[in-house]
Amino acid sequence: MSQQLNQTIAALRKEKGLTQEQLGQLVGVSAQAVSKWEKGGTPDVELLPVIADTLGVTMDTLFGRSSDKAENISQPLTRWLVSIPAGERLDRMFELLAASYSHLVDMDPAITDIIQPMGALLPSCYTGDRIWLRSGLSTEEGFALGVFARDFPLYLLLPEPPAGYASQFAPAGDYRALFSVLSREGALEILYYLYSREDAYYTVSALAHRVGLTPEQAQSILADMNRCSLVSKTTIETQAGSEPVYAMADNSGLVPFLYMARWFMENAKGWYMQWNVREKPTLRPDQPANSQD
Repeated sequence: MSQQLNQTIAALRKEKGLTQEQLGQLVGVSAQAVSKWEKGGTPDVELLPVIADTLGVTMDTLFGRSSDKAENISQPLTRWLVSIPAGERLDRMFELLAASYSHLVDMDPAITDIIQPMGALLPSCYTGDRIWLRSGLSTEEGFALGVFARDFPLYLLLPEPPAGYASQFAPAGDYRALFSVLSREGALEILYYLYSREDAYYTVSALAHRVGLTPEQAQSILADMNRCSLVSKTTIETQAGSEPVYAMADNSGLVPFLYMARWFMENAKGWYMQWNVREKPTLRPDQPANSQD
């Protein structure tokens, strides 16, 4: 086996930040086997495609005949994520998305040089008056929104559905009901309380006491929240009879929803990079939002 192969395996492994042990685990061999390859040993022929896929290159690249990367990156990307400690995977994935941001459209080189991975662009996501520093990109394919900051990494990619964005909207009446209940005094406080606790059910009187409402006020708000699927309701049996109890309905949706609500309300000064190369309107004029109540 050529010296080129040994050098390529070693160089690609180091480029991807893998130890010999980690590469061995991904390929299915020992760290000692990887060490032998890099020192001049010969991998088994049947392992060569596995090594190429794991390192994210073609067989030609592995043998030094080409620098082309493999076209299908899903498997190498999966192996790359698995090789990263579990507590660091979201941060590393964000860095990858942030680094790819400028390539979504053909930008001027002077602009693309500005866009860097998370943590290198901004030391904080806030200015002195606590404004988010946001970046937005709109193209014919959809939208990319982000806050490229060390202490608040946010990235949202919204490709446009074939039938347009409005095709995925809920009926307008459902939105009105949702925003109506959220505007009631005590509603957000109830949600904050439920989502700051373990997944448990609370009585109306307990929640009313925690957020400073009367039981009647809390019951009315919780009933509306349950109809909008903001909270989950069941009943328990007590000495006095059946009693309704409530818990959070979805432990993954509230935080992104409130973040994007703030994004929508944020001061215009919060934009530090914004590109709009989209010519068609955001919503199709021939497809209005569903107005059913």
